[in-house]
Amino acid sequence: MSQLPTDDILLVLRQTWGHSAFRPMQEDIIRSVLAGQDTLALLPTGGGKSICFQVPALARPGLCVVVSPLIALMKDQVENLRKRGIKAEAVYAGMSHTEIDQTLDNCVYGPVKFLYVSPERLLTDMFQARVKKMKVSLLAVDEAHCLSQWGYDFRPPYLRIAELRELLPGVPCIALTATATEQVRQDIVEKLRFGASHRVFQQSFARPNLSYSVLSTEDKLRRLEEVVRGVGADKTSIVYARTRRQTEDTAAFLQQAGMKAAPYHAGLPSEQRTRTQQDWMQNRIRCIVATNAFGMGIDKPDVRLVVHLDAPDNLEAYYQEAGRAGRDEKYAFAVLLQGPNDADELRRRTQQAFPPLDTVRRVYQALANFSRTAVGGGELVAFDFDLQQFAETYRIKALDAHNSLRTLEREGFVQVNEAVNNPARVHIPIDHTDLYRFQVANAQHDQLIKSLLRFNGGELFVGFQRISENSLAQHLKKSVLDVRKMLVFLHRSGIIQYQPKHESPQALFTTGRYDAEKLPLDQKRLNQARELAVHKTESVIRYAQGGRCRQQLLLEYFGELDAAACKVCDYCLAQKKAKQAATPTAGLREQLVQLLKATPRRLGKYWPTLRRGRPLRLPSNCGSWWSWASCAMPRTDD
Repeated sequence: MSQLPTDDILLVLRQTWGHSAFRPMQEDIIRSVLAGQDTLALLPTGGGKSICFQVPALARPGLCVVVSPLIALMKDQVENLRKRGIKAEAVYAGMSHTEIDQTLDNCVYGPVKFLYVSPERLLTDMFQARVKKMKVSLLAVDEAHCLSQWGYDFRPPYLRIAELRELLPGVPCIALTATATEQVRQDIVEKLRFGASHRVFQQSFARPNLSYSVLSTEDKLRRLEEVVRGVGADKTSIVYARTRRQTEDTAAFLQQAGMKAAPYHAGLPSEQRTRTQQDWMQNRIRCIVATNAFGMGIDKPDVRLVVHLDAPDNLEAYYQEAGRAGRDEKYAFAVLLQGPNDADELRRRTQQAFPPLDTVRRVYQALANFSRTAVGGGELVAFDFDLQQFAETYRIKALDAHNSLRTLEREGFVQVNEAVNNPARVHIPIDHTDLYRFQVANAQHDQLIKSLLRFNGGELFVGFQRISENSLAQHLKKSVLDVRKMLVFLHRSGIIQYQPKHESPQALFTTGRYDAEKLPLDQKRLNQARELAVHKTESVIRYAQGGRCRQQLLLEYFGELDAAACKVCDYCLAQKKAKQAATPTAGLREQLVQLLKATPRRLGKYWPTLRRGRPLRLPSNCGSWWSWASCAMPRTDD
C-alpha cells in the first residue's frame, strides 16, 4: 500500500474505510499516537477503537504489533484488513513452528503493516529474536483491561507486554478498552510503563439513546417473547444466554412463536456459525440467540434490542454486551430478565468459580495425562481438547473441571480456547526424486502435486504447510470432495502427510509442565481474586435490584459520580409515569406540548389556550391523555 502523508489522517480514513469523518475523540487519540505519546483510549462499545491504532499505523512507515487475547477476533481483523488491500498477519496458539517462523519472516522482510499476536507468544525465543529485527512503529494493546488483576478478565500473559516494550525502545504504545474502572485505568498505565507525558482519553460511559430495563418474571421465555414483540419482531436483536443448550432451546421457542431466530455458539460447525452470522447481518435472521462470545468485532449499528436471560458475572461484561444495541445512536433497549432466585444463583456461581486447590491440582495433572505431556515439556504446544470428554475420562465433574481450568488460566499456567478452525495441512516426507518418480507413474495425481508445489513451494518438504482445499479445487476445476479424496489417497500412499481441515477447542500449557504437587499456585492472589469476584457479583445484584436510575448505577460503577438521571430507563420512566398519575393536568400539558410541536398545523389552534394554562377541551377523536402517557417503554419509531 502506498505511503500516505502523515498529517492527512482523514485521507487515510477515506481511502481505506470510506468514512468522511472521525467519530468523537478518534482524531485526538490518533494525533496523540502520531506525536509519539503513550496513549490510553477508553471508548465505549461501538466507539471505533480499531481505527485509533490502524489509521496512525497506516499513516507512518513501519509495522504495528497488536496484542489481542482472542483468536477469533484476531482472525476477523486480519481478514478485514486484507480485504482492504492491507498486509496483515497473525501468530497464535495452534500454529505450527514452521508457520510461525514463516509469518515472522514475512514481518521482518515483507511489506506487512499489522502483526496480531496472542500474549502468550510475546516472549518466546523465536518472537523475541524476530521482533528486534522488525521496523516496529507502534505497539497496540487491545482489550487492555486484561492487564489488571482488578479487571474482569485478568490474563497474566498480558503482564509480559512491559518486557516487550524493553525490546522496542522509543516505540509508542496505545492501550484500548471499552470498560475500565478508575483502579483498572491506573493499573494499565503502570503495568505498561507509560511515559510521564502519556495521554488518557475517555468518553463518558453514558448512552443517552439506550434504555436499560430489568424485568422480573417467573417465565423468562414468555416475557422474552413479549419484549421482542414490544420492540418489534422485525427489528434486529441479540439475546444472550449462559449455556449452549439454552441458546438452542430459546431460539427454538422464538421460532415456534413465528420469529426469525437462530442459535449461535462455539459448539456449532464453523460453516453454520458463519452462515447464521451473515444471515443476521443481512437481516434474513432478526434475532440471534448467543453465548457471550458473540458480538466482539461485529459492526452492526442497527441492533434495537439486547436481552440477557441471566445476569452476567460483572457489570463490565454487561455494559459491553448491552452496548451492542443502538450503535447508530437511534433509540434502543437493553433488557435484563430476572427470576426470583437469580441473585442467589449468581452468588452460588461465584463461589463455585474458585474450587479448592487440591481440585485445581488434580485437574492440572489430568490435563497433563490427557495431552501426554511430560514434566518440563509442552510449552505453547496446542492440542485438541473437549471438556466433556476430558471430564468423563478422568471422572471429574464438568463444572469442577471448567472452574479449575479457569483458575489455571488466571494464574497463567494453561490456556483453553473456544473452537478453533484449523485449516488443512500437508507435508511431503519424501525427497524430490521419489516424488518425481511417483508423478510419472501416477499421471492422474500429477496436476494436484504440481498445484500443491505451486501454492506452497519447497516449504512442503520442510514441514506442515496450510493449504486451501477450495483454491486447489478451483485451480484443478474439481469439486472440493474430489480434491480431499485425492489427498487422502496420496496420504495413504506415503507421498504426503495430510491433516484434514477440522474444528475443535484447543488447550495448551503456557509454561513448561509442572509436577502438579509443585505447581506454584498463589493462595493469597486467589483469595484476592475471589473477593474481587464477590464484589463484582454484588454490584450486579445492586444494579438488578434498582431503586435508582439504571444508567446512573452503571456510570457510578465506572467512576462517573455526577451523572444525571437518563430519563429513559425503566426506573426513570416509572417515576415519570407515577408523577403524571399524581398530577394528570401536568401530564396532559407535557404530552400536548410534544404533540403540538409534532403536528403544528392540525393542533396549532390550541396552543394559545394551553400556554395561558386555561382549561382545554379536546375533540373526542383525540383519545385519552392516559393512553399517551402510560407507556413504560417508548416504541423505537417514536
